[in-house]
Amino acid sequence: MRLISVMLAVLLLFGCSSWQQNAVPMHQNPDYYPYLQPSFDEYLLETKAWLANNRTFISDDKDKELAMNMPFVIRTKQPLKGAVMLVHGLGDSPYSFSDIGPTLADKGLDVYVLLLPGHGSDPSHMMMPSYQDWQTLVDHYALQLEGQYDNLWLGGFSTGANLVTHYAARNPQIAGLFLFSPAYRTHSPVLEALAPVAAGLFDWGWQVEEDNLARYTSSTFNAAAAYAKSASAVREILEHQRIEIPTLILISETDSVVDSTFIREHFTSHFSHADSRLLWHGNLSEPAARVKVLNMSLPHFKIINGSHMSVLFRACNPYYGIRAEKRLCHNSMDNDQLLHCQQADSVWKGAWGTDAGDKPFAR
Repeated sequence: MRLISVMLAVLLLFGCSSWQQNAVPMHQNPDYYPYLQPSFDEYLLETKAWLANNRTFISDDKDKELAMNMPFVIRTKQPLKGAVMLVHGLGDSPYSFSDIGPTLADKGLDVYVLLLPGHGSDPSHMMMPSYQDWQTLVDHYALQLEGQYDNLWLGGFSTGANLVTHYAARNPQIAGLFLFSPAYRTHSPVLEALAPVAAGLFDWGWQVEEDNLARYTSSTFNAAAAYAKSASAVREILEHQRIEIPTLILISETDSVVDSTFIREHFTSHFSHADSRLLWHGNLSEPAARVKVLNMSLPHFKIINGSHMSVLFRACNPYYGIRAEKRLCHNSMDNDQLLHCQQADSVWKGAWGTDAGDKPFAR
């Protein structure tokens, strides 16, 4: 045990000395593009030019891939109530809000969706961003939109939820928050804490053939370290203050990524506004005040339970829904389960790690 402790200490020291934030902010890096623009329209133009020239396309339909990875704006056709800015998660893309964005626009909000630096182009670009690069992007456009609207809401999925929570905690004039599977803490806090160490030693967490138009399949340790910093930054804020603006949180009890119990407990103790609500996708025998339980055991729809990303999409979503173009079969499956998932005419769905028995199963 003493030898293991010494080796771990050396690894921590070496990793912390090896991994460091970029000396130059990513928006000033000559190998990237200037994504901090004086208007959102200019940001869209710069991003489209960058993706068109630098995305590693994985299909013949380049226009479709660009559209799924581009930041976007939806102008409401209803009486204007304000605006909402949405931020996707680690490895994901603006497509995360392909269902939620139009829904919020129907409620009278102009919708703005960001693309985090390093995303949407090539997984190797995830070796570049720091947490601060992501937070700076969110801060820049949130401040910009605050100057244009009387009421600005912020929303985020997973890591994106961390970034918008951090901004709202420092800027309580924000009208409210929409948080989808907020990644304030994972199920593996030790591995989360060691992510910067790994980033100092290795480039890739895993590298596989890309097969998803809407998100990266590969991942870098640098990106994991940037996520870990976003989570620790939010936890540090929540140690010292409450979030006193209306907040809606959606999370699945069986989320295989995020510690959903941690989120539920912190909602009760740290999100104090009377209009705040938590939608708990699972089972809870005695829900606390302001918590609504939505049972995700839906055998009629071949749904076993809810996953990390299931809170984002409608059943009819063309890419991830019931009759989806994309079937997520890989994670947590042996070879027989993988073939079963890939070859079945239809599959049951739920979170990674779900025991589906002999049922063909996908995320």
